[in-house]
Amino acid sequence: MIRVVFVVLFLSSCNNLPITYIENFSSVNSVVFGFPDYEVTEKIFNDYENSFIKVRFGRGPHAILILAYEDDNVYEWIGADGVKIYTLNGRIVKTVGLSSNIEILRPLDNIFVTGDVYEALNLYNPDLFSSNIRRSMHAPETSSIKKLGQKIQVNRIQENFDLALIGWSGVNLYYQNTTTGQIEFSEQRIHPRLPVAKIEYYFKY
Repeated sequence: MIRVVFVVLFLSSCNNLPITYIENFSSVNSVVFGFPDYEVTEKIFNDYENSFIKVRFGRGPHAILILAYEDDNVYEWIGADGVKIYTLNGRIVKTVGLSSNIEILRPLDNIFVTGDVYEALNLYNPDLFSSNIRRSMHAPETSSIKKLGQKIQVNRIQENFDLALIGWSGVNLYYQNTTTGQIEFSEQRIHPRLPVAKIEYYFKY
């Protein structure tokens, strides 16, 4: 069972979190360029009682969002400023509280299905409703990443997408643990007005 925390408990326990993370809870919207990177160490990982993600948009500041709920494999990650990111098998399917938000209306549970797949999504600011986005997956390539001081073998999976109606297209990357099948890291372009979102996933069981 992946550890989650109810929102009320999470908001009341922020004072127990490392101060650098408290300062960064509200920074998802800032997208300020040039902030230095920092690494989630084993000690920092152990300081958290519940699962969390480390998020960075473009070269902006990092933020830590805590896993608040899990419903039918959709994880709701939340920050103290009300920003919410929903993921399904490591893929962002909905956001709340960003300057521009997205919602995939009926996301496929298997995000790695081969061939062209069409899904309906809503974009907010500017608004675009029930538009079809096409995506296709490439065959995975074996690679490795470093996480918590260890080298992890992963499948590097490339996803191409395009939204023909507005001429928006791009590439998303997912790094899947070859042992657990879990997404360890991803780079996703979720909205035309947002930089690429880089997410590291840290699960507690």
